[in-house]
Amino acid sequence: MTDLKSADLSGLRIDRTAPSREPRRRPVGVYLLVATAVLVTAVFLMTSHLRSRSVTVRVASAEAVGGAPGASAGSEVLTANGYVVARRRASVSTEVAGRLAALYVAEGSRVRAGQVLGVLRNDEQRAAVQSAQAALASARADHVEAEASAYEAEVARKRLEALLQRGLVSRSEYDEAEARAKVAAARVESARAAIANARARLSASQVELGRTFIRAPFSGAVLRKEAEVGEIVSPIPSSGGLTRGAIVTMADLTTLEVDVDVNEGYVSRTRDGMRAEITLDAYPGDRYPGRVRQIVPTADRQKATVLVKVAFDSLDARVLPEMGAKVTFLADAPEPAPGGAPVATSAVTIPKTAVAERDGRAVVFVADEGRASQRSVGPRPYGEDRVVVTGGVAPGEQVVLDPPAALSDGDRIRTR
Repeated sequence: MTDLKSADLSGLRIDRTAPSREPRRRPVGVYLLVATAVLVTAVFLMTSHLRSRSVTVRVASAEAVGGAPGASAGSEVLTANGYVVARRRASVSTEVAGRLAALYVAEGSRVRAGQVLGVLRNDEQRAAVQSAQAALASARADHVEAEASAYEAEVARKRLEALLQRGLVSRSEYDEAEARAKVAAARVESARAAIANARARLSASQVELGRTFIRAPFSGAVLRKEAEVGEIVSPIPSSGGLTRGAIVTMADLTTLEVDVDVNEGYVSRTRDGMRAEITLDAYPGDRYPGRVRQIVPTADRQKATVLVKVAFDSLDARVLPEMGAKVTFLADAPEPAPGGAPVATSAVTIPKTAVAERDGRAVVFVADEGRASQRSVGPRPYGEDRVVVTGGVAPGEQVVLDPPAALSDGDRIRTR
């Protein structure tokens, strides 16, 4: 026990006065600087590589609204609402009163000028025609008989004339033969007149029969059926509604145009021949080019408007009468810039596939001397596969179709 207490334990103590040894630190900041430099160098080299190489793209020409590539387009002047109407439109009626026996058309039927649309009961008219034909045949038979009698009388007169010269007959006998010949000749003339009269009666009866047939006044389409088989129709409908005044309503669909009411305060902005865009309410994404055909020279005092008629430049089967429409009147094309440079307008159409999105904005890339020039645009629908851009692109410029996601402003491009 005494030995343990006397043992020297000083060797087990920690010497706190001795200098401490710090651990060796690694240069982390240096590593970060080196990594950043390497990354920047790689990005620079990659960007330089992308800039130096050419991207093969497809292009298409920007077109002026309603025009060919390279044409200039004007800006919007004003808009007005109206309806599609047919310049040639008619309510087809009958010429005589009668009961409708047959109707050969329905709504939507396409008809030719002169085609029979319907027919009235015409038994009496047919009987009158047959009677006139029989009368004409009888008159012709009487004419043949009269000619035969006239020939016989003339032969007898010539025979007696020869005998009179030889003194074999008396003068009175010859005078009687001459009188009979003149009477026979007069009967021939009467028979000819009877034939002419019978022909006139036949023609009149045929006209009356023809009036029971309702024919199309021009080529077009049937819009509405106004009467049904069995109804009594008349050129002038009765006030009590017992008779119909029209059989069908038809229109020439090749003469469709838009009637719009323009406020009289703005009508001075329009003129004959002015270009316009027509948008149908039924197809808001499609725009039809047109021109002002007529400004009606009178105003509506109640609405304070002037009627303006706008004709379509081209039509398709979807345009129908009475459709609602909006007409945008376009100003004249702007003058070209000095040197012939293209002028960007607000009425240029391009394919939908040319529009891309960059930083939340709609843009297009225009081929400009072998490089992609990015332009900001405001696209609007224009048909099934095109849009109208409101600026940034001029008619005739080449826009890139389906621009790659990596394509940027200034990149080299090669068209195919």
